[in-house]
Amino acid sequence: MTMASSSNETHYARLSCRIDVRIKQRAEEAAALLGQSITDFTELALAEKANLVLAQHATIALSERDFERFVTHIDVGAAPTAALQQAVERYKLDAANDTTVSW
Repeated sequence: MTMASSSNETHYARLSCRIDVRIKQRAEEAAALLGQSITDFTELALAEKANLVLAQHATIALSERDFERFVTHIDVGAAPTAALQQAVERYKLDAANDTTVSW
């Protein structure tokens, strides 16, 4: 008899890398100060850094001048090009003919 695994079960993967001995020592000291294992400390630090990098790349930062130019172009708008109009027509045809996707 096999039991189904629960949907909130944590899955783990092994990460192996070489780091400077001084970085490892400092990480171990920091983990000890927090009462964490080096694994817990490393996992948290890696997750925080990954989230930071992904958030930075998901955000577009504009200067005030560039933002004003962006808003102006949105407000004014430009006439669609022939290529854009053709793309819209192709999209409409594809959407009308494709019953496997909910557009």
